[in-house]
Amino acid sequence: MAIENFLGGRKIRPLTKLVPLLAFLVVLLAAGCNRRSSAPDITITHQITPQPLRAGAANVSLNLTRAGSKPLTGAHIELEADMSHPGMAPVFSEARETDPGHYRGRIELNMGGDWILLLHITLADGQKLERQIDLAGVESK
Repeated sequence: MAIENFLGGRKIRPLTKLVPLLAFLVVLLAAGCNRRSSAPDITITHQITPQPLRAGAANVSLNLTRAGSKPLTGAHIELEADMSHPGMAPVFSEARETDPGHYRGRIELNMGGDWILLLHITLADGQKLERQIDLAGVESK
């Protein structure tokens, strides 16, 4: 049954025909927004020096392991450092494998304040992971 529009006498189709289409679009968009892969069997530990963190170069040391403490080799790790407030350009670098499952990189924190270090990890099998490390209270030089 159609409903008449009061302004022009045109007929409007009931919304019930649009609901399935809208539901499909919501599911499709939600699936497309998921950028993180789940990898519950992967553990990532980190150490960042110097401590306390100061503006300038920071050394990033990462250990990637699978269940059973097996080193995770062959990963490609991009480092992205962003200040926690808008207006600053991000800083990029890479962490390279130095020993099986052990990766090292260096990132330039160009001013004091609160930073967020994002790890963009691509495993040898192509699986992608992202992790975030908060770097609160980086001291000025």
